[in-house]
Amino acid sequence: MYPRICKWPGLYLAQALSLALSLGMASTAQAAPEIAQLYASKLPEGSAWVRVVNPSDTAVQVRVDQSTDFALSAQSVVASPFQVVDSRQPVHVTVNGREIKGLNVPKNAWVTLILDRNPANPPRLVVDPPVRGKDLRAELNIYNLSAGCETANIQLANGASVFNQLPFNGQAQRTINPVQATLIANCGKAASLPLKLEPFKASDRYSLFLIGSSQSPRLIGLVDQTAQ
Repeated sequence: MYPRICKWPGLYLAQALSLALSLGMASTAQAAPEIAQLYASKLPEGSAWVRVVNPSDTAVQVRVDQSTDFALSAQSVVASPFQVVDSRQPVHVTVNGREIKGLNVPKNAWVTLILDRNPANPPRLVVDPPVRGKDLRAELNIYNLSAGCETANIQLANGASVFNQLPFNGQAQRTINPVQATLIANCGKAASLPLKLEPFKASDRYSLFLIGSSQSPRLIGLVDQTAQ
């Protein structure tokens, strides 16, 4: 089991039940054919999955090892697909043509590299929770990247709690039924605009990113993908 970046107290059983009731129960018969194959591939020995996230509105061109370039920004596509890398040697990541030196990742891990506001600075490395694999439920994975937002709360549009007291630079994860929902983030008295999750399937992992400031938080997200 790989370490999480932070603990996320406050997600109680009653809240989990509330979310399940709010989202509705997925039919096993309907969900079984939809089980995603995203994470079916087994990693070669000594490898890891790596992606890059750019929480800034300013687009940058990112490449991991010998992959194609991805234009990443909070205004369009915030994260690159997960890509297999050799964890036994430094990972080669370039941002706008400039290579970031000295990046090492643990083997067999799912790693998210979060770019700094200054692309010249090294990215923050987050070891994500291991994926559940084939399942009739989906996963929500959230990162609090909102400057000044010391604790964030995420809830459904109807007020049901999803994540509580997520600290700045913290990360948390939970399972949900794979149906559409609308989420709102709160930093103190400030609330983000509602985010309607794009369609996703059983066994998918949906990543949420809380960006912006504590006075004007923004919630964005996407369904995790692996490089083809």
